[in-house]
Amino acid sequence: MNVDRILLPATQAASLAEQHRCALFDDLVPWWERHSVDRECGGYYSCLKRDGRAYAGDKFTWMIARQVWMFSHLVNRHEPRPEWLEIARHGASFLLEHAVADDGRICYRATREGRPLAWHEPLNTACFVAIGLAELAAAARDASLWQRAVEIYERVRPQLGQPTDTPLLGYPLDERFHLHAHDMIRLTVAWVLNELQPEPRWEDDLTASAESVVGRHWKPELEAFLENVSPAGSALLDRPEGRLVHPGHAMETAWMLMEVARRRGDAVLMQAAVDITLSSLERGWDDAFGGVRYLVNVDGTPTCPPYADVKLWWVHGEALCAALLGWAYTGREELGRWYQRLHDYVFARFPDGELGEWYGYLNREGSVMHTAKADGRKGFFHLPRSLFLAYQLLTRAAAAPPSADDRAPGTTV
Repeated sequence: MNVDRILLPATQAASLAEQHRCALFDDLVPWWERHSVDRECGGYYSCLKRDGRAYAGDKFTWMIARQVWMFSHLVNRHEPRPEWLEIARHGASFLLEHAVADDGRICYRATREGRPLAWHEPLNTACFVAIGLAELAAAARDASLWQRAVEIYERVRPQLGQPTDTPLLGYPLDERFHLHAHDMIRLTVAWVLNELQPEPRWEDDLTASAESVVGRHWKPELEAFLENVSPAGSALLDRPEGRLVHPGHAMETAWMLMEVARRRGDAVLMQAAVDITLSSLERGWDDAFGGVRYLVNVDGTPTCPPYADVKLWWVHGEALCAALLGWAYTGREELGRWYQRLHDYVFARFPDGELGEWYGYLNREGSVMHTAKADGRKGFFHLPRSLFLAYQLLTRAAAAPPSADDRAPGTTV
């Protein structure tokens, strides 16, 4: 397997690149520029109606941090627009003034004006603050922001991968688990930091996460990727929490592993990431109504949350990324077919053609459940990141078409 070339048909790549460009730069970015920035109290609104009007003032730190990262990333990787840099600075100023305490603690949620409401600190909140400040540091050429970002990450870094009594989507039990979520957020932060300022410690984190994902959570004998396993990596199938398959999480990690594998020329890791993607799609796809379920159990037993069949925007964005990257880097026909199936479902159902941006929540049948465009979980991160990654890859494929021998035969989009 050659992981250095992009194996996509050039004509299709050019057409898809334009579709993704339009969705991101003609729809999403202007929508968030218009509606999300709170010019009176600082930061960004976390709760926005379908038309962009705020329906609550409370602000969520992780949502602000991810938006800082996304606008900064567009400055660094696409175009240094002053308005994007200003928006990123605006969000970071609110974080540093109101959400990051002098002792390093991170406020999870604040009032509109910035008064802390909750110091509950999930690890991923600190990690998202770290990547937001780090990306802005590069965009603004501000070494002090970079140092602050590294300090925040180093404070929580030792906790990632440690045994916990609380499985993903659960509550404390008299049991010890290893969470895939820790590997995924460490991958996210280490990749961002290493792309901005390469260091052996970030490479070490990428390696640790990749080895844990493949060695602990990917179970080839079950053809399944398990979210919660024992600290040593054994399956806990006698526990409902141990049977959990989270297709969106798995595919988010899978495409990040593909990027690590591509840069390192690691065909074995690329193959594992592709296998994780295909397993997640096959288990998660809803044959009756289309789309990818939020949660499934490895043995087909009922999942505990009643919302397991909801079709979420971010799950489908990550699935599109994983299928597209896998197809592009390996040329495997089944990934091309999966990408087409996902593409058709996503672009037919999630975009709001009337008021802009995309819906976040569909019921199992594919109808819109509620119309809020931001709600403390949905924000300016998963979807624009997915669209931008796809746009970048497709643009490269269109500009440098592979030879006829390299292309994946029989795949059309």
